Amino acid sequence: RTWALVGGSVLLAAIIVVVLIVVSSGDSDSGSGGGDVSLFAGIPQQGIELGDPKAPVTLVEYADPQCPYCKQYTADVLPDLVKKYVETGDVRMELHLLTFIGPDSDKLARAAYAAGDQDLMWQWIDIAYARQETENSGYATSDFIDSVSEAAGANVEQVNSESGSEAVTRQISEAETAAQSAAINSTPSFEIGPTGGEMTAMNVNQLETSEFEGPIDEQLADAQK
Repeated sequence: RTWALVGGSVLLAAIIVVVLIVVSSGDSDSGSGGGDVSLFAGIPQQGIELGDPKAPVTLVEYADPQCPYCKQYTADVLPDLVKKYVETGDVRMELHLLTFIGPDSDKLARAAYAAGDQDLMWQWIDIAYARQETENSGYATSDFIDSVSEAAGANVEQVNSESGSEAVTRQISEAETAAQSAAINSTPSFEIGPTGGEMTAMNVNQLETSEFEGPIDEQLADAQK
């Protein structure tokens, strides 16, 4: 997990935490390989949303593109949840990207939101996580972002032109505001609730599929009452 949101802006909590995260991310895949974008094939997607808009339950994720634990969740847990709950139309997901780790977070989040205009945000961030390098190393270059966009099937020029737009800036601001309102103090963090209803924090102690199944099944059972 990562750091705290303080006083309207997101700050790094402690140097020792930074060191630990840098060490853990040092083992990440920095090669040219991408994520498994086939996971999202055939699933409705619009902007930050994934899944049937009429699904009875919504799972909200708060993440930073540079966060190694967000990468872990995306690689180890997300595929299981998509196959078990999203493909079946039981759960829809929302992804709110935060940018507090550093400048690379902002660059990556902007590109991901821009890819969302092509309904490819989830593919884009999946690949970005798979190619994640050491945080704040400056790895989010134009070439890196272009390669992720291409692998995600997005129009590269469109991503580049829209990443600096007012619409994307507004999405980043809205994500930060939502995180503050939900008292989010680490990434990845999650909220769950009935679609269109009140979201509540999901207490996740370990990034394992079983940690998510109980709360999701409980929400689905409530939706059927």
